[in-house]
Amino acid sequence: MQPPPRQFVVRLARREDVEAFTALVIDADGALERHPESREASHLSIETSIRSLAGQASDAERGYLLLLEDVHSAEIAGCITLTCHIGLEQPFYDYRVGRIVHSSRPLKSYRCLDVLYLSNDLTGCSELHSLYLRAGARGMGAASLLLKAAQLFIRSRIHEFAPRLIAELHGVQDANGASPFWESVGRRFFRVGQREVERLMAKGRKAFVAELMPKHPMYVSLLPTAAQAVVGEVHHSNVGLARELEADGFHFENHVDIFDAGRVMEAHMADLHGVAASRVLSARDCEDVAGEHWWIAGGSGADFRVVGGTAAAAEDELRIAPALLRRLGARAGDKLLALPLRP
Repeated sequence: MQPPPRQFVVRLARREDVEAFTALVIDADGALERHPESREASHLSIETSIRSLAGQASDAERGYLLLLEDVHSAEIAGCITLTCHIGLEQPFYDYRVGRIVHSSRPLKSYRCLDVLYLSNDLTGCSELHSLYLRAGARGMGAASLLLKAAQLFIRSRIHEFAPRLIAELHGVQDANGASPFWESVGRRFFRVGQREVERLMAKGRKAFVAELMPKHPMYVSLLPTAAQAVVGEVHHSNVGLARELEADGFHFENHVDIFDAGRVMEAHMADLHGVAASRVLSARDCEDVAGEHWWIAGGSGADFRVVGGTAAAAEDELRIAPALLRRLGARAGDKLLALPLRP
């Protein structure tokens, strides 16, 4: 007999989650920019989220940590982090892919070449990062729930976020787990491995990037073929995530990660699916709901929670099963923020 499908709720992190959150980032697979793997870093992220909720965090540090919790076991099975403004305290670096034209009329020669520029163009944007899922939660809609929960949280506190939102996707790796771009570029300027550099970056030690990385533009055509091929591409495990982000309003604007040249996705907040298509509706409990799939958020502060399930909208009401309402910690008549599944 097959066990029943797991049920999840997304909520904000609390102080008592520090051990479970630390175990998650150490044990689980991560997508987007990684979180530091230490209890101290986990504690700092949770405290920042709590102080942000209380209005005590500065613009440079404000951010929120959302956790995916198994309804029955209370296991922390995933997470996602929102940073309201990047690069205000420590610089945020990426490569911008531009073009230079070389032409000569006498020689009848015309070449349009891609060039990488070390850039701080994304300073001040909001960022979606540190998406982690335990293996047991994969393939069960958990990643979609986390992504939609993050968007609904942004919608609920839109004034705290920038007009643009970014997400850095991991770049291509070879069969040995090495990045062809890092091996061709980064390794020439750093004496430590790529993962060690990423750990230092995650801890906020970013000044060394400007000190050690090449200051001048790099012609992509002068890089080894393997490195050229991965500029702006994504790791095979992130292909599905990239498609979902695109469907939610993200697009590629020619910015790539400085270490593995992975794609940086960008979205205008006003066009983001979870912002543009979500509606504020009054909850109406209904035992037998015949409708479509919705992502539903309840609460407005520390009690913010998101679930996915069947519901039906009628005028300004959302008919929802009592079990889903209980999972949200909501009651009939409460205002809910609801996002329908895209057609």
